[in-house]
Amino acid sequence: TGTLTEEGLDLWGAVPTTTGTGMGSNYETIYPSLATSPGFLPAVRHVNHLPNGPLLVGMAACHSLTRIDDDLIGDPLDLKMFEWTGWELEEPGVADNEKYDMVTPTIVRPGTAEVNDNVPSTKSRNSVGTDYEVGVVRQFPFSSSLQRMSVITKRPGEREFELYCKGSPEMIVSLSTPESVPENFTATLERYTQHGYRVIAMASRTLQQNYAKAQRVVREEVETGLTFLGLIVLENRLKPETTAAISVHKNAGIRTIMVTGDNMLTAISVARECRMIEQQEKVIVITTEADKTGTEAKDSERQTLFYSYATKAGAADSEGTQSPVSVGSGCGSIMEQTLINVEPPANRYVFAITGNAFSVAKNFYPEILPRILVRGAVFARMNPDQKQQLVEHLQALGYFVAMCGDGANDCGALKAAHAGISLSEAESSVASPFTSKEANITCVPNLIREGRAALVTSFGIFKYMAIYSLTQFISVIVLYTIGSNLADKQFLYIDLFLISVFAFTFGHTEPCPGPLVKQPPSANLVSVPPIVSIIAHMITILGTQLLSFKYVQQQPWFTPYIVKEDEYASYENYAVFSVSAFQYIIMAVVFSQGSPYRKGFWTNKYLMLALVGLTTLTGYIVLYPDSWVIGQLELQLPPSMEFRLTLIGFIVCNFVIAVLIEQGIVNFLLSKRRSNKPPAAKHGYLQIDQELSSREDWPPVSSTPNGSVKGSSTDFSKRKLILSADTKSRTLERPTLTKVNANEEDGVTRRGTRRHSSSVSIPIPMADYVGLQPQFLPASNNQHPYSLSVDNSDSIAAHINNTLNNANLNNKGSHSDCHIPPPQYQS
Repeated sequence: TGTLTEEGLDLWGAVPTTTGTGMGSNYETIYPSLATSPGFLPAVRHVNHLPNGPLLVGMAACHSLTRIDDDLIGDPLDLKMFEWTGWELEEPGVADNEKYDMVTPTIVRPGTAEVNDNVPSTKSRNSVGTDYEVGVVRQFPFSSSLQRMSVITKRPGEREFELYCKGSPEMIVSLSTPESVPENFTATLERYTQHGYRVIAMASRTLQQNYAKAQRVVREEVETGLTFLGLIVLENRLKPETTAAISVHKNAGIRTIMVTGDNMLTAISVARECRMIEQQEKVIVITTEADKTGTEAKDSERQTLFYSYATKAGAADSEGTQSPVSVGSGCGSIMEQTLINVEPPANRYVFAITGNAFSVAKNFYPEILPRILVRGAVFARMNPDQKQQLVEHLQALGYFVAMCGDGANDCGALKAAHAGISLSEAESSVASPFTSKEANITCVPNLIREGRAALVTSFGIFKYMAIYSLTQFISVIVLYTIGSNLADKQFLYIDLFLISVFAFTFGHTEPCPGPLVKQPPSANLVSVPPIVSIIAHMITILGTQLLSFKYVQQQPWFTPYIVKEDEYASYENYAVFSVSAFQYIIMAVVFSQGSPYRKGFWTNKYLMLALVGLTTLTGYIVLYPDSWVIGQLELQLPPSMEFRLTLIGFIVCNFVIAVLIEQGIVNFLLSKRRSNKPPAAKHGYLQIDQELSSREDWPPVSSTPNGSVKGSSTDFSKRKLILSADTKSRTLERPTLTKVNANEEDGVTRRGTRRHSSSVSIPIPMADYVGLQPQFLPASNNQHPYSLSVDNSDSIAAHINNTLNNANLNNKGSHSDCHIPPPQYQS
């Protein structure tokens, strides 16, 4: 997201908790409307409205800023946050070489700005004036893998130390005590992230330590049991060039995905805003249990993957739930839960997956991972190692991957990608082969244009050098038939003046600035187009040289060549040399391919200068050479000017035929044939995409949140019955039926209430499993919502009823009875 959005973040405001204000129960006197519902206070847009409590102190102290030449230097996020507080930073006036074994804290203190009259005074907010100072005695720097940073602070005259920790909201919540986290934390976080805001959280903890212990303690020991203080909301506006660059990629058929360390909902919102995900596309969010708790998924622990729809705003869909998928043991055995759904998802969808889910899929669900990679659009909460692994797995599927990043977290992925582009000249530029001076992704289509132009240029030079060798070979073979050859000075003129000059100027044609086309240039030298081109031009060149060779022999003034040891001057030599010299110029023009990958050859001023100069010089040699040129090149000039002009006519015909071959036969006919031919799924990702387009049973996404039922108590149309069965192993696993229950109000969501859910797994005897085929039947007034079509439904229905009736499903008012009607009701 940082690559797609503006470099400078704007701090939108803060959302404190009652604990974060430092006022305790006194918040009721300032915000009486919250007296009955403690938790998050109203969002604060200006620092004057934020009480001087722990949240404000944490924002002023928890950063890595430093002063260089009286200017604050550091992370842009930290800088915006600190500037918003209005506090001042003072570093110790001790030289670096005198700091050994000394505790010289950095001091932060409130600034001298006036307090807003509409806000309670400083004293009434349980704080002190501008003499309030906080010393930062220890700093734990930000870690991408830990998703947090923290500082240990101390106020003068106080014995306790205070730790302030800021980072991703999920991580901070996982480190905080449950009682300090507001009940509406998830809803509040989603309200901001789904609109594209970047949100970080702040927490604190009091430490009973001394200076020496504070300097030696490890962060894992103190970054636990924190008190949640609130959220810090930052605006992350898209760069003006982002949406246009994404559109260029889409129009060219180039898939663009986002891999970021930011929050999932923020990433989805940014992806929708820049049109990386179209508004009509469905987004399926893949998470794990670790994402709910804010912890990192361990490689040694198998976890369930949850699939849920996301709304267009980026939040989890209120009409979609998380449907788990579990994997059975055994080689090649995958246990998928097939959800009997009212409306199966459309074939066209994209995935948004968290870093935890990516690790779980990579380690435990290798069968599912390729599908996720093929349809993945957003990869959020990814650490640097996961970014690199993502690039490597995409490459393994047959993708050619370009990676664009701007931070040290992207170094591994930039190095692993086929083309890494750094938007920064700092750490990431060391790992990437390309560095952009413009800090936006317009460099990506520009690099693609440059790459395609370079490929076309390389193929053009290859064909030119091949034709040059064949043309000279043909000239020598034709002259060998009479015992002659090209003179040494003629060879020198061809190699030094013609070939070397064209080879040097050929590659100066710039890429075509127009839109990227979907069809990339051929990347295979040993393929039909270049081979057909070379053979066709070779035949034309041979025919033209043989025509001039025979034509000169038919002239009345022609005298046969008499073989001499060191003399090659003859009429045949003149004719063959004259024609071949122009053929080198013709091929330089013909192989200078222009649109859609390069500009026209006439825009290459160096090549045009060479063409005009060498064409004029060669024409002078053929038509009106003086005696010195004739002597140096060992030419036997024909006496007839009409014959010389006829040779020019042969050359013009050769040029026309060569253009028709290259533009008509090679470029048009072969590209037409290639476009009419259906694409072959020769790459792994194409086969997987075709498979996903034809499957309606995967991914298993349900349609009700958290297993609850939406609607009235008589609306059973959205209740679900999940069947688990082994779909790959020849040995059948014992399937289970899972009943998902609603709360006492049958899933009707009301303000101030929580939904509860419970489930029971009912093992079906293997003897009754044979022939079990799940099929959804639309629910109506005379049909039960649990609708199955089975061959031996009598015994299965009885077994289910007995198990359900014996199970204790009471959970705060949940329905505890369930009946499967007899088979005559088709249930």
